[in-house]
Amino acid sequence: QLCMLCSTSMLRVWLCFVLLCATLLGVVVCDNEATFFLPLLVNNPDPAFHTAYRVAVEDINNSSVILPDRILEIDLFYSLNPPVILERMLRHAEDGISLISGNEYSEFVISTGIIGSVYDIAQFSSMVISTAFSNKLNYPYVSRCTAPVDKEMKGLIDSFKYFSSIRGSGWNDVSIIAEGGEYGVVQATSFIDESQGEFDVLAYQIFIEDQESYEVELREIKNSGARVIMAFVFFYNWPSIIVQADSFGLIGENYVWVASDDLYGYEFGDDTVSRLSGGLLAPSQYIPDTPEYAVFNERWMALDPQAYPGAGKPVQGSFPLLGYDALFMSALAIDQMDRKGFLDSGERISAEMWTSTLRNLTHNGVTGFIELLPNGDRIADVSINYYNAHTKLWESAFKWTEAEGLEETGEVVWFSNSADIPDLDIREPFHYWSCDDKKRKYDETGKAVSLDTPNGSDVDDIDEDYHCDHFIDCTNLSDESIDCSQNYVALFISVGIISSLLILLCLLLVLFVFIFGFVLWYQRLRAASPIFLIIILVSMIVGYVSVFAWFGKPHPVACAFQPWLLGLSSISMISALCAKTFRIWRIFRSDSLKKQKVTDLEMLALWLVCMIPVVLILIIWTSISTPTASMKEISGEEHYVCTTGGVTGEPGGYVFFGILVAYGALILSVGAFLSIATRKVPSLFNESKLLAISIYNLAFLSVVIIPTFLVLQQFNPFSAWIVR
Repeated sequence: QLCMLCSTSMLRVWLCFVLLCATLLGVVVCDNEATFFLPLLVNNPDPAFHTAYRVAVEDINNSSVILPDRILEIDLFYSLNPPVILERMLRHAEDGISLISGNEYSEFVISTGIIGSVYDIAQFSSMVISTAFSNKLNYPYVSRCTAPVDKEMKGLIDSFKYFSSIRGSGWNDVSIIAEGGEYGVVQATSFIDESQGEFDVLAYQIFIEDQESYEVELREIKNSGARVIMAFVFFYNWPSIIVQADSFGLIGENYVWVASDDLYGYEFGDDTVSRLSGGLLAPSQYIPDTPEYAVFNERWMALDPQAYPGAGKPVQGSFPLLGYDALFMSALAIDQMDRKGFLDSGERISAEMWTSTLRNLTHNGVTGFIELLPNGDRIADVSINYYNAHTKLWESAFKWTEAEGLEETGEVVWFSNSADIPDLDIREPFHYWSCDDKKRKYDETGKAVSLDTPNGSDVDDIDEDYHCDHFIDCTNLSDESIDCSQNYVALFISVGIISSLLILLCLLLVLFVFIFGFVLWYQRLRAASPIFLIIILVSMIVGYVSVFAWFGKPHPVACAFQPWLLGLSSISMISALCAKTFRIWRIFRSDSLKKQKVTDLEMLALWLVCMIPVVLILIIWTSISTPTASMKEISGEEHYVCTTGGVTGEPGGYVFFGILVAYGALILSVGAFLSIATRKVPSLFNESKLLAISIYNLAFLSVVIIPTFLVLQQFNPFSAWIVR
């Protein structure tokens, strides 16, 4: 048509020819517009994730700012098989490729990152989270659009602390079930490392890939007693795990499940899985509400889901958004290389140049402001999200930042379909004994009552096993007197009355000796040495008083007085008898009629000599093996009893008790000799029978009663008390 408009003149023919050539030349130039091929290795099977890549390419190629003179064409290769991805990576290396994008999972980048460092290939991943890639020495050319997983774990830990501060204990005991690959193990390890011992991991179970039954792992978690269960698994593992967990009774209002970021945004198509997942917590990268996000979301909602799978509805999760931004960041790096002329130079661009360019870029993306650290990690905040089973949507609960910590963005709707934080401090109900109320009670919550250890005077609620166990644990003796076959109160009253009467009798005898021995000077009492009779009676009074040191619940002061009261009184009585008899022996040992005089003062000196070793033994005993009261295991149970403290502890008390008994036996031996030596003296002065009876009683005590008491004390203190 152009030629027909031209005249027959040569000028017009020439002009027609020039115009025609220019038009044809313009068509050729447009058809040969430069194209940049970017390999995209994809491991995430989510259709929405693939669609996000496609939308990113369309937006990049429609932009007049990014790569205005070039077309970005992606070579998308999808596989869930690491060896296949590695083979593809090596093929790209053979083709001279120096920049790839994608590889979302740590299991793949662990290997491709090493290949990249060997074959000089830079990688930019959208969502890989392993902390291993923060090491520039091992992975110099790996950069990512996400922060490493330790940030997510810090956010989770702070959220647990928040819940615990409101609801109480139970949030610090956790169990972990993780897939055995890099993805699951690195999250579990990161949580344990970041918790710094503030959380007790009661069970840590790892399962292998493609495992279908989780019975063994879930049984261990059930037996652990933990009510916070962390599942570091992929989204395709979740339905089987949560359904099987329900059969073990691990789902309910008093359990909290925490999933990995792979589940955030996952749509639970099955109603049962959706219901069981109510209140499920999952961390993710925080996505701020920015104009860029609003524009993207509007476009995403307008897309036809038939042509763009996963689109046409609100974006669930952060992965599609991260994929979109990761491809944009790669395009921005390519654009910078193009503007610097490196793409037209024909020379291969090194991985170091790609990496340096990527890490120096900043961009306002749909996931917020993007800035990378020198090691390739993104600077980003964390979101703690929950799954609302009622709306079947994921919603935000907290925002976490390194600088400001936890910020609440919404109330969690838990499995109970309420915002009430679950009570995870679930305990077995139990019976207990109330000392103050003097009766057996029941705590149905298992935590309303705090049981006291019966190791002091201010004791009220104690374990029911302490009731009627023959050991006194309540100050008012109610645990061993009410509804018990053996009643300490009745025993103490009976023995107390008898001991008091005997003390009263001894006091009357003291008065009797004083009147008839010192005032009226009765010959019989004068011959029996009134002063020593009083010493014997006072020793008996102290001995009977010592009984009261064993009354009631053990007390450190009472336990310390027991060896003093009983030891001094018994040895004093024996020594006084021996001193009296020694004087008779000295007077009547010779057949001569020479007068012998032994004064009371001399006998008192002898009595004191006999008492000095006892006092020394008791002083040393009290100093280094102090008798006290404390908790002690007897027959497999802890009881509050008199025991040995001080420097030596057990068995220091038994050693000193043995020394005291041995010294008493020595005095008894002397008494036995004197009893035999004075058996023929006149009856007015003969006390050999009395001394012999005393020796017999004390010997019987040492040989029979003391061993019997020590044996009974271990399993029946009530009977042992009577024997003592």
